[in-house]
Amino acid sequence: MSESTVKKSGLVVLVGRPNVGKSTLLNAILKEEISIVTPKAQTTRDQVRGILNEDRGQIVFIDTPGVHRARDGGINAYMIQEVRKALDGPDLVLYLIDPASKEAAEQALLDHLKLADAPLVIVINKSDQRLKHPEQFAWIEKWIETCRTALEGTKCRLLGVSEIAAAKDVGVTELVDALFRNMPEGEPLFPETDILTDRPTRFVVSEMIRKQLFMKLGDELPYSCAVEIMSFKENEKPINIHAMIYVERDSQKGMVIGAGGKKIKDIGMGARKEIEALLGERIFLDLRVKVMEGWTSESEKMKHLGYVLEKGKSGARR
Repeated sequence: MSESTVKKSGLVVLVGRPNVGKSTLLNAILKEEISIVTPKAQTTRDQVRGILNEDRGQIVFIDTPGVHRARDGGINAYMIQEVRKALDGPDLVLYLIDPASKEAAEQALLDHLKLADAPLVIVINKSDQRLKHPEQFAWIEKWIETCRTALEGTKCRLLGVSEIAAAKDVGVTELVDALFRNMPEGEPLFPETDILTDRPTRFVVSEMIRKQLFMKLGDELPYSCAVEIMSFKENEKPINIHAMIYVERDSQKGMVIGAGGKKIKDIGMGARKEIEALLGERIFLDLRVKVMEGWTSESEKMKHLGYVLEKGKSGARR
């Protein structure tokens, strides 16, 4: 078999601190918004898989929540749990760095990388800022050497360093080329179709609604919100979708609804536009708001909303 016909297949995990650009990179690679992106940190809560199919093979990317120092239990610990699970058994790890970060802030990430089960490529994002803000990049070279030394003797050895500007699609093609060169030969992990994610449509729709909560609400409130799709009637015209937005307190419910229902209407309009673009059809979207006290900290309530915190997984650093 010639080299040109050899198919590559592999799993690549994207990790980094909150708001470093992991979801932006995944969307740039796939040319679609698979993982929601907002200006606020810690938008991603779950693993989101994006599937890239090309003539040379298939790469499955896993976007993960931003790594932070999580308190014991609760939704923050769930997010760190998702990162740890993703680092168990991929073919390659992409560690994204924002030049505006600092060594001390990155230490939590390095602690997780020491436990990773695959080699590493460090990706410096926002490289287009190098000429404008060269001082922000001064610490990175030293940090790369710190990582190289700290990871010696682990499975997460450093293979190389790339620079990109994901939001401007700079360096993304070259990065994907490098990833394919490092992928093993093999059969695709998922059927080679035009499907870009293994997540069900309900999940993607709920994420699009949650995105609007981040975009339309204040700085803190979206972190106390969760979305559940109550019904999804694809056979109706327009497609009929009913969703529940959960908050933790009565005061938050009023803020999501807004005076005269203006805020919830605005959220619904933004979500409906994106969902219709995704589905290629008109939809009817009904949004309701309900109080579920303590859902971000009580495991059974989290489980009801799809955030299953495994026993013994506190989320604190090991």
